[in-house]
Amino acid sequence: MSSPCFESYEKKIYTHNDLTSQEWYQQYSRFVHLKGLGERSIKSYLSWIRQLAEHYPGKHLPDLKSGPVLDFLLHLQTQRQLNGSTVNQAVCALRTFYRDHLELKWRIWSKVKIKREEALPHVLTREEVARLLSTFRDGRYRAYFTLVYQTGLRMSEALSLRPKDIDAKRLVIRVRHGKGGKPREVPITPVLLSRLRSFWKYHRNARWLFPGVGRGWKSSGLSLRQAMHDCQHHMTKSSIWSAIRIAAAECGLSKTHEKISTHTLRHSYATHMLEGGTQLHQLSAYLGHSSLKPTLVYLHLTAVSETQARQALDTLAGV
Repeated sequence: MSSPCFESYEKKIYTHNDLTSQEWYQQYSRFVHLKGLGERSIKSYLSWIRQLAEHYPGKHLPDLKSGPVLDFLLHLQTQRQLNGSTVNQAVCALRTFYRDHLELKWRIWSKVKIKREEALPHVLTREEVARLLSTFRDGRYRAYFTLVYQTGLRMSEALSLRPKDIDAKRLVIRVRHGKGGKPREVPITPVLLSRLRSFWKYHRNARWLFPGVGRGWKSSGLSLRQAMHDCQHHMTKSSIWSAIRIAAAECGLSKTHEKISTHTLRHSYATHMLEGGTQLHQLSAYLGHSSLKPTLVYLHLTAVSETQARQALDTLAGV
C-alpha cells in the first residue's frame, strides 16, 4: 500500500532544496542502501529526510538537535494529521539517520510512542473469491489473481515472477526479492502448476511469467499472444488495480464490501490457510513476515478459531 509520505512532496522539495548534491545526504543514501532495505523502504527513508529539510529550510540536518526533530514529528501528527502508521515511518527514517547513521546518543527514541490504527484485514469468503476469479474474462488477469489467492504473494512479488522461479519438481515458487529483499519459497498445488504452465505456453515470454503487452499493441497489428511474447516488461500495477476494480464491480462484490484489492486476496489466502489447519509459524514463512506478530491478526478472522474456542468452552462446563 502506497504511503502519502513522499508522493505529494517530491516536486516541492526538489524545486526548493536540492539535497542530493550534499555530501551528508549522499552518505546517508549509501548507508540505507547498504542496510539491505527494500526499494520502497529506501525511497521512504530518503523522502522523510527531504521533508525534514523542507520543514527547516537552510538548516544543516546533521547539526539539528533532538528538540526540533520531535517538533517535526508533532507537526506531522497535529498539523498534517497523518495517521499513526505514516508517522511511524517518519520515526523509523529519522531514527536511522540520527541514531544508526550519525550515531547520536539521543534518548528520545525510546520515549516516542505513536499509536497505530490496528484495523482488521478485509477478507472474502471462499465462495466470494470463486465468484471474483470467475469474473475475469482476460486469461492474463485470471491467471494472475488465481496465483495471488493460492500463494498469498504481494502484488509486486507476483508481477515480478519469472518462469524459472517455478520449481515444478518440488512444487514451490521462489520469491527472490520479497519485502525487505528477503527471499522465500511458497508451496503450490499440481493444479496451479498446470494452470501456470498452460498460461506460459500461451505467450512463451522468456523473461516474465506475467508479461505486459507494450504500448499501442492493438494498433500495431500484433495479436495479444505475440504482444505478450515480445514485451520486455511485466504487467503494470495500474493494469492490475483497474482489472480487479472492474471485476469486483461486475460480480457485485463492490456493493457489499469495502475496497477490494490484490491484498484482499492475500488476506483471504492467509485466513483460509489457517482455517485449513496450517500452523501459524508456517503461514508466517509463506507470507514473508519477519515475525509472527503480523500473522497473528488472522487468528481474529478465522471461523475455525471461533468454533474451537466454543468447543473448548464446552469442556469447561462440567468442571
